[in-house]
Amino acid sequence: MLHLVVAGRPIPTLRWLILLSLAEIATMLTFSTYTAAQPLLAERWNLSSVQAGAIFAAQQAGYTVAVLFLSSLTDVRGVRRIYLLSAGWNAAAGVLFALGATGFVSALLLRALLGVGLAGTYMPGVRLVAETFPRQRRGAALGVFIASFSIGAALSLFLAGRLLPLGIRTMFLLMAVGPLLGVVLAWPVVHDVPRATTGVPRPRGLPFRDVLRNPAALRFIGGYTAHNWELFGMRAWIPIFLTAAWSAQGASLTEATRLGTAVGSTVLLAGAASNAAGGWLSDHVGRRRTILIFLTASAVCSAVMGWLLPFGLSAVIAVALLYGIFTTAESSTLSTAVAESAYPHALGTTMAVQSAVGFVATIISPVLFGALLDAYGWGWAFMSLAVAALVGVLIVAVRGRQA
Repeated sequence: MLHLVVAGRPIPTLRWLILLSLAEIATMLTFSTYTAAQPLLAERWNLSSVQAGAIFAAQQAGYTVAVLFLSSLTDVRGVRRIYLLSAGWNAAAGVLFALGATGFVSALLLRALLGVGLAGTYMPGVRLVAETFPRQRRGAALGVFIASFSIGAALSLFLAGRLLPLGIRTMFLLMAVGPLLGVVLAWPVVHDVPRATTGVPRPRGLPFRDVLRNPAALRFIGGYTAHNWELFGMRAWIPIFLTAAWSAQGASLTEATRLGTAVGSTVLLAGAASNAAGGWLSDHVGRRRTILIFLTASAVCSAVMGWLLPFGLSAVIAVALLYGIFTTAESSTLSTAVAESAYPHALGTTMAVQSAVGFVATIISPVLFGALLDAYGWGWAFMSLAVAALVGVLIVAVRGRQA
């Protein structure tokens, strides 16, 4: 079994990966708190669907602004300090949201602060795993770590839904403990990987030019952007759609919200297993083929999801579970493909561009979904996600350097 040396102690790589993933899950416990409370907050704050989607998207906006700086900074400062400080920031931002969010504007601004903390843990963690494992094991390893994002999002939604009877503010405060636990878990395992020297002079400043001159990386970044458009639109709205499904059956708003968050968390959790499986599959059949299979399958789910309310809860839940599996399955493979396509001296910056461009889509997607929902209903709102996934298929299908 391979070992790493962290803080002077040898640790098996599998155990290290599990501990790092547990730390990421803990830091993610603030991620879905707003989604769990959204139906109740929308009624309390008199939010339109566009405003409700904008508050969800604000976290991605904060992430996008911060990730270009924080992920690029790992090229020169290493991962450890950035990761630990960002996890602590997330805890503080969670408390601020609990105490300070009183309406649309305050929630929008405070939600953005949570995105800053996520930017300093997730992509630096992806980089750490990519640099730690050899190519033949990298897809599976990244699949496990990126699955922690889905597990964290699902656990956040589930726990927040269970804590809502204590009060919305109390729920937000209790969930802010999660990132503090993440600091404790990450402390002994997050380390700085020594940078390999290639003999090539390191460019001054942040080498964005090298990213823009790398067509293979740009192609996978484009696929990642389309994937994120669909994935985060689904994550923002599938619990609300499930709540609407129960409301259509006569449940009260409180009961429908409880059931919607419970099943919604299961849908998000289904993506965790598919993420790890997708990474493993890509190690055996290739990155590009794996991406195309799962992007196509998720596009089909998006295309049919919004039209299922007349067919009853059984149809809605069955397709939603498949949806959760397919929309997440290519996540780790796309990130692996970007990392492997990057020039070594620009890995952090390439991943910063990937994350920033990819998360711009996650800002637009939930808001556009809300606008289409208000104007045309669930069917056409979900169709917008299907279109994004099909665009991703076209981008990745263009042949270039083999992957």
